[in-house]
Amino acid sequence: MDRKQLKAQSKTLIRTAQPKPVVTAIIYLLIVAVLGFLSYKLVGGSTFELQSIYEQFGIDGAYGSIDPDQFAYAIEQAMPSPGAALLNLAVSIVALMIGAGFTIYCLRTVRGMEASYWNLFDAFGMFFRVIWLYILEGIFIFLWSLLFIIPGFIAFYRYRQALYLLLEHPEMSALQCISESKRIMAGHKGELFWMDITFFGWALLVGIADSISEWLAGAMGPSIIAQIIGVVGFVVLVQFFVLPYMDLTYAGYYVELTKPKADAGFADGWTPEL
Repeated sequence: MDRKQLKAQSKTLIRTAQPKPVVTAIIYLLIVAVLGFLSYKLVGGSTFELQSIYEQFGIDGAYGSIDPDQFAYAIEQAMPSPGAALLNLAVSIVALMIGAGFTIYCLRTVRGMEASYWNLFDAFGMFFRVIWLYILEGIFIFLWSLLFIIPGFIAFYRYRQALYLLLEHPEMSALQCISESKRIMAGHKGELFWMDITFFGWALLVGIADSISEWLAGAMGPSIIAQIIGVVGFVVLVQFFVLPYMDLTYAGYYVELTKPKADAGFADGWTPEL
């Protein structure tokens, strides 16, 4: 598979596709930023307090001078309430579904089908199947990882197309999508791995931007302004271009990988099952 051609196609789509992939990515990332802020309000303060406690008991070398019961009590007081933790989980799941919606947008854009900003919410129409797929993938990758790191790494690539399959074939079960991904990725795992390697420079740039934004937020403390700086520093620097560029390329890879079936199996009016 021609990686350069797939990347060139993605760059062309970024310039010509409607609605604009960069604008869609901005909307997606702004939604994620709002969800991230909600997550911080629910448990972020607790995380900051926990870090302070660990620094006090660890960096200051106070293990021998402070009662372990006092340390345990401090940890207990800093932990988020069960209700806050549950709400934070719900926020994380919503962010996950928005991400799947962005994948739907990328698939439709790559296929030259009508796309819209509302595609970001299309994955909610198959909410439980998407969540179940993520759970099964996580379990299988974890179990393979118990054998050693390499089997888990291979399993990660083996199941990479499962989400795409579910989004385009909502009639399939999560297990069927995982099995089909395993089948179509046979002989292609190394190919996809090298494609990931070619994005390493972009991923490194994202990591640097993320680290800078986290440092700025940490330097200012757990405040709203700090969180805004962290989000803006992360998003503005690189994500507006990197996210659609990478996701469109991976969606194009999936389309090429399944081209014989895709050409025969989809109509121009495809939309996720509600």
